[in-house]
Amino acid sequence: MRKKSSLDVIPEATLGLLLPSLAPIAPRDPAALRQQVMARVQREAAHAQLIQTIPAGDGDWAELLPKVHGKRVYTDGVAESWLIRLDAGARAPAHDHPASEECIVLQGSVRYLGGSTLNAGDYEVVQPGFHHTELVSDTGALVFLRYAAPLNQYVAI
Repeated sequence: MRKKSSLDVIPEATLGLLLPSLAPIAPRDPAALRQQVMARVQREAAHAQLIQTIPAGDGDWAELLPKVHGKRVYTDGVAESWLIRLDAGARAPAHDHPASEECIVLQGSVRYLGGSTLNAGDYEVVQPGFHHTELVSDTGALVFLRYAAPLNQYVAI
């Protein structure tokens, strides 16, 4: 950043008096100026599409299984991210993993029959070919899941 000199600073009161007396200046090449402005608008619009924010209250929760509700929050056409809400006593059937799955328990806990228990804050990644036993939530839970393939390839919904 260049250092300001005393010539760069015009008091606001002076600007307030000077600006109304200035006549607008037409651009030398209106077509080129328009093209520059439109290119910038397109760059900004493309950049804005790089971030997607979904407020917690947006979208509908669908009943995927009894006591299990889900909301798909993202897909790139293959992989999917879901928020899954399990009511106390919810069960999900045993299933195979055709692709990887990442899981973060946000609230509550879930356990696999004969296997591990995941509590709030726990992270798990499952690789393709793994077979999960039945999943149970005694307390209820909110879980973020990232599937490398569509959810319906893991569990019939």
